Amino acid sequence: MVHLDGAWHAPPADVLRRLTGEARRVEEDLGLIAVRTASAARGVSRPVPAVSSQLASVVAQLADEQAGPLATVRGLVEHTAHRIACLPGAAGVDAAHRLELIAHRLHGIQQDLDTTAADLVRPRVATTPSAARPPVHRAL
Repeated sequence: MVHLDGAWHAPPADVLRRLTGEARRVEEDLGLIAVRTASAARGVSRPVPAVSSQLASVVAQLADEQAGPLATVRGLVEHTAHRIACLPGAAGVDAAHRLELIAHRLHGIQQDLDTTAADLVRPRVATTPSAARPPVHRAL
């Protein structure tokens, strides 16, 4: 390792152990799952979340109304629409209207993602074809 004065120094003998310990502490603080830990080597296992719940977490982060990336994009689009609406001329009003429609579609996407995240967490119940309701035919 090179220090600020330019001199080379050998790393401490226990650097790997200390680095591994610090990585495990960060994983634990952030609630992350380690690939292999000392407790796993001893036969103690931690519960592993299901893949669907992990994916639901990602989808829920996307759909987050307060801090999600789609909320940020939607906010920028709405802000731009309001700024453009203040410009003189019909072109500004038309562009602002289109941007408001885009923001509305983004909001719909956020709601769909939120519903999808909730569906991923819920246990699935298989339906049989006989349990499905028959189609209703109405006379015109």
